[in-house]
Amino acid sequence: MPLKPPRLSVIIPCHNGAATLAQQLEALARQQFDKASEGAWQGEWEVIVVNNGSTDRSVEIAEGYRDRLPRLTIAEAHQPGTPLLGVTHSYNVGLQAAQGDAFAFCEADDEVCDHWVQAVGSALQQHELIAGSLCHDQLNEAWQIEAFGAGSQMEQLPRFYLIEKYVYASGCNLAFRRSVYDKLGPIDESIRYVWDMEFCWKAQDLGIAMVFVPEMAIQYRLPTKLPKIYNRVRLWCIETAELQRRYQGRNSAIALLKLNYWTLKYSALSAFCWLRYSMGGSKAKLAQSLHELGGCVGRFQGTFYLSRV
Repeated sequence: MPLKPPRLSVIIPCHNGAATLAQQLEALARQQFDKASEGAWQGEWEVIVVNNGSTDRSVEIAEGYRDRLPRLTIAEAHQPGTPLLGVTHSYNVGLQAAQGDAFAFCEADDEVCDHWVQAVGSALQQHELIAGSLCHDQLNEAWQIEAFGAGSQMEQLPRFYLIEKYVYASGCNLAFRRSVYDKLGPIDESIRYVWDMEFCWKAQDLGIAMVFVPEMAIQYRLPTKLPKIYNRVRLWCIETAELQRRYQGRNSAIALLKLNYWTLKYSALSAFCWLRYSMGGSKAKLAQSLHELGGCVGRFQGTFYLSRV
């Protein structure tokens, strides 16, 4: 018997994710649905793994889940002999391949909770654009949790410190109706590190409310390599300058004043963190120090960028 068309498309970008992809697909294969709760979502859903030039066993691992995830599709985001594009390109390829009336994003190195699909489907019956919490307690080591806490987006969605009228969410736990995609169009592939922030802001500018759904939880994997902790936040802070230019204007004096204030603040905080670590800190304190230093350097670079455009 042919399968019914899916109502929800779960999109997973993957580049060399063999070490963790099975854990995410396993979590999706064991999804639980509460059929007794009134109004609980019971729709059909599909999983789209977007392979972006993997050279490991990622595709083989995904193929092994076809029996347990009968609506599994493997989409190819990379053509041999062409430059390797980023995660935004993978998501756009997944959106083009998706058949559902709504889309949910998760990633190959995280793990969705047991009721995640139903939580997403139920919330999207009421809201157009939603996001859930990121838990740190199961996939990370003790020093990572000490450094960055037990989770983020746990009680509410964050606001950007320079433009506080918008909320935003991490793209690794984001979902929206097809109507939102029709209004916003594809994800902006020119933004590599804060594309999710830009997507959320653009939606809110069009009058689409963003709603926090705590039941829509994932286990989020923090970076383990200290240089990556530094560089990721540095690049994030540089790109926020471009968003600031887009949403506050090219020569916004207020924007520059705010960015300079936060740059000075984090410079002082970074210096304090390095001093604390040099006096006998733990690996967690070193991670915090590198995070603050990356933010400081990125803000300086972003300030320079914003002053020149």
